[in-house]
Amino acid sequence: MIALPGMANAHSHAFQRLLRGSVQRRAVGREDTFWTWRESMYDLACGLDLRGLEEASRLCFVECLEAGYTAVGEFHYVHNQPDGSPYEDPVATSRAVQRAASQAGIRLCLLWTVYARGGFDAPLQDRQRRFGAPDLDHVRRCLDSLAGDMTGDLARAGLAIHSVRAVPRDWLGPLAEEAAVRDLPLHVHVSEQPQEVADCLEATGLTPIGLLQHEGVLSPTCTLVHATWLEGSDLSLIADSGASVCICPTTEGDLGDGFPQTEGLRQAGVPLCVGSDSHAVIDPWAELRTLEYQARAREGRRCVITDAAGEVAPALLTVGHANGYAALGLPSAGDRVLLDGTARVFEGVTDAAGAAVTAGHPGLVRRVEVNGEVVVDNGRHLG
Repeated sequence: MIALPGMANAHSHAFQRLLRGSVQRRAVGREDTFWTWRESMYDLACGLDLRGLEEASRLCFVECLEAGYTAVGEFHYVHNQPDGSPYEDPVATSRAVQRAASQAGIRLCLLWTVYARGGFDAPLQDRQRRFGAPDLDHVRRCLDSLAGDMTGDLARAGLAIHSVRAVPRDWLGPLAEEAAVRDLPLHVHVSEQPQEVADCLEATGLTPIGLLQHEGVLSPTCTLVHATWLEGSDLSLIADSGASVCICPTTEGDLGDGFPQTEGLRQAGVPLCVGSDSHAVIDPWAELRTLEYQARAREGRRCVITDAAGEVAPALLTVGHANGYAALGLPSAGDRVLLDGTARVFEGVTDAAGAAVTAGHPGLVRRVEVNGEVVVDNGRHLG
């Protein structure tokens, strides 16, 4: 077998796994964009009860393991009941996701996500009330509740700001301080869509990146998800802060988001990691390969993401493993993936490990170990 370190899925919305296939169509004569896709996502989110959310999460995490992911960062914002009213236990859905991860056997960083408004100076829409946090004290109480549950090496809590459009400006600094005091990784969706950038500029006079920097959110423990549409000094602000960027190539392609400035970020020394986000595809090899291919298409040349020796595979492995685990604040000891070295894809190949990263796929996965325990054997989850 060919042994590789386990891959980290640094950005996940597990329940969105249930959208797969059903959103691959549009009404004749109507454009389909991120914003129309979002309406389908709202329909799904508001139709899942607590049990359904747990089952969808477990299905997603099992598939992640079988594909070669050994850790996941769950960007979790489905907090309330389907009608928007709170559960008696305000972290009931978080516990459901944690149970699903524990049953699957995957390492979890549960990024409890703050979502408080429907847009700049706009209240939550009816279907967004399922995601809503009423105030900062509520956020603190939820983090307190999770702190006692998420212990050991397999699960930890983190904090996420859904986006600058969904969180009031005067919450940003306090949330960053809360994450720092609690030693939590802090993640945020940012600059995913041109409309988000335009709206932020109109409302604040700053780009989303500039707003996060001004409010003290950017730091070495902050991970910016997508960061597709960077303007002006955005790139240098990210690099100077030490923040990392999580790119989600298959979802960004599925949603038509655009091409990130991968080469610019890499040249500036920004750590990159990947996530499967909406889980249109669960395949770490596809994420890494597409990350490199996007950069090639944008730059008009080959072999863009490389190590000091000019090698693509080791650089992508760092993105998929070390950088992803660092962004989630998770240990990686005992996490590895073993691929079938006798598979046809490796015949006639002189560098099997390199080919595994650049030409691999989930069908090659034979065994997956998390914290030294076998969770996938002969390509199938043991549960």
